[in-house]
Amino acid sequence: MPRRKASNSRPTRARQPASRDVEPSAKRRFQNRLLKWYREHGRDLPWRKTSDPYKILVSEVMLQQTQVDRVVPKYREFLSRYPSFEELAEAPVQEVKETWYPLGYNIRPVRLHGIARETVAKYGGTLPAEAEDLLSFKGIGRYTAGAIRSFAFNQDAAILDTNVMRILHRIFIGEGDAKAQKTRLWNLSGSLIPKGKGYDFNQALMDFGATVCTARDPYCLLCPMTELCKSYPFTPDRK
Repeated sequence: MPRRKASNSRPTRARQPASRDVEPSAKRRFQNRLLKWYREHGRDLPWRKTSDPYKILVSEVMLQQTQVDRVVPKYREFLSRYPSFEELAEAPVQEVKETWYPLGYNIRPVRLHGIARETVAKYGGTLPAEAEDLLSFKGIGRYTAGAIRSFAFNQDAAILDTNVMRILHRIFIGEGDAKAQKTRLWNLSGSLIPKGKGYDFNQALMDFGATVCTARDPYCLLCPMTELCKSYPFTPDRK
């Protein structure tokens, strides 16, 4: 998949410290295998053809709790109707909710509309690139901020959603409740990113979790990580 050019408008924040309990050699093998797998199997998705922060934000909000195949047509329709922060901010919120239908979780279009209005009012219609600024928006949490920084601004920013948490916990930890180890997994996610490759690496994590290291029935026979994976062979009692 194509890589995005780095944004030179603002410096990136320091990467998170490496997780001390994972061998550097294991990290390198994971990085290399994941990126190789992504080059061969990465999905062709419309939001990967742009680095526009607005379009990235729309895709990330739509993808919350919603499968990709349902998001793709609505993403295109939504951007056709509201192609920028300005157009979205000017639209009545009820109209935005109707355009959003039938994706569900209808607090999402309300929050997206609020983000658009604040971006126009506070930042002149340009979404900021810094984590602190992004997290100040209601509706942008730590994962979404990391995704925007990574996919729109090509920063080496960590992401950790359900898919990424599952992958990292299975491969590098293999025991206990992943949700109870979120701090450890956030640190691990940040430490694994190869320098300058945050875009490809994080997109690869998303695809790997969606198509190989799936929640209920992972495709372990096709997985390039079995040698590294602390949960292999997978059994249904593992999460």
